[in-house]
Order: sequence, then C-alpha cells, then structure tokens
Amino acid sequence: MTAWSRATAEDGQTFVFADEGAGPLVVLIHGFPDTPHGWGPTAGALVDAGYRVVRPWLRGYHPDTVVEGRPYDVLTISSDPVRLLDAIGERQAILVGHDWGSIMVFGAAALHPDRLRAVVPIALPHLSFLPRDPRTTWAARHFFVLKLPWAAWLMRRSDFAYLERLYRRWAPGWRGAARDRTVGAAKAALADERVLRGSLAYYRALSPKAPPEFGARSPVPGLVVADTTDVALDCFEESAGMLGDGSQVLEFEGAGHWPHREHEPEFIRRLLDFLQALD
Repeated sequence: MTAWSRATAEDGQTFVFADEGAGPLVVLIHGFPDTPHGWGPTAGALVDAGYRVVRPWLRGYHPDTVVEGRPYDVLTISSDPVRLLDAIGERQAILVGHDWGSIMVFGAAALHPDRLRAVVPIALPHLSFLPRDPRTTWAARHFFVLKLPWAAWLMRRSDFAYLERLYRRWAPGWRGAARDRTVGAAKAALADERVLRGSLAYYRALSPKAPPEFGARSPVPGLVVADTTDVALDCFEESAGMLGDGSQVLEFEGAGHWPHREHEPEFIRRLLDFLQALD
C-alpha cells in the first residue's frame, strides 16, 4: 500500500505524492492516461541505489489537487515541479517525466534551470519539434478529440473503452500483468468526475504553438527517451539539442508510448547509469 504525503505551495496548490528513500532527489512525473503507481518498479530501483524518490500526482489527477479555476496551460504546469520543490523544502531535483510529464520537464528546464540537476523526458519531444505532418497529426488525434465538449462522456463510455484503445494503439507490443494494473489504476483515478475534468483540462488549455519561453536552450543535461512509433527519431535528437552539453537520446527498438515500461529493466539500468554519471 502506497503512503501518500501532502504539501501545499505558497500559491495554494496542494501536491499529493509518495516520498521514499534518502539521497539526491529524483521526481517521477506521470502523464496521461496514467498515475504515479506506474513508476513503482523504477522508484524501488532508485531508492535501492541511494536516491530519494518523490512521485506526485499531476494537478487535477487526485481530488486533493483540484482547485476550481486553476489554469492548466503549459507554462503553468511546467512550473509545478518547482512549486512542488518549494512545498517540500528542496532546492534542486532531477526530473523524470512521461507524456505530459515530458512536456513539463522540458518546460521546467527552460523556465527554471537553476532548480534542476538533470531531466529525463520520455515519449514526447520538445514542443518546438512536435511534427505537424499528416501522419503525426493522425497519430496525435486524441489532442483534438479530448478538447471536444463530449470528451468526458467519451472517456467514461463502456468502462473507459476509449482509454483501453489508447493503450492498445500507443503501445501495441506491451502486454502482461503490469500493463493491466497500470490501465486499472488509470481507470480508478479517472472514475472520479473531478479527476476526469482535470485530466481533460490539459488538452483544452493546450495551444497549437509552443510558448516563446520554451524556445531558449537550457543548460540542464538530459536523457531524452524516444517513442518512435509515432514520432521520428530526429525530433527527439533535436529535442536533446535544447538541453545541456552531453545530453543523450535513448531509443528502444519497437517501443511505443511507454518505452520506460515496455523495456523497464533496460530503462532502469540506463537511467541509473545516467544519474550516476552526474555525480
């Protein structure tokens, strides 16, 4: 059973998170449609290797994080990792983020480089290099579908059948009990109407253009983990160029949108190698 802690930032945003281990701080940020539970094996390996690991729920993904009227635009959410650090009294951290977490990690590296030791964005490239070609637009059609007025109804219909389709489409090779538990945890979270609205708010607030603030190269080093099922590898290579010297791209052949779960043992090994090289 995961023990959840709570901390509130100065602006009133409450964070709910798991906090384990001792040592350099690593924050693991989930995406859509997912929860912090999916980071369990990675968190355990990091704790065993001598790191403190914090796994927060994204704002809107836990009822205690929902504040009516709070924005979900990319500039706001990209500062949430720093709000979390302030709330728990930490100066710096390493950020690892998947999907929306990847967008937040790139944004935090651009906006708050002094607060980060390193970043590991997973499965989505830097917004500046997200392709606009027909193939990618079709692959990312959920960005448009989830903006629709009836998106909440679509998500809930037939026991979240749409969510199941997204997992199958985005990671067709991912099978097994771990995948099923991840889907189940996402369904359980989104069954709360407040959480479902919060998860959709990210898409409704997303602009087609990256904010100008995202355009600056960050000095923060990164390990960029690619999903090349839907996005060309060169988009991730260009994204690594937006980060500090020595930044790398990690690709797993045949991996889909959850490369860190589909190839979990190898991802953990490569993540630990990257983190230990920082020291």
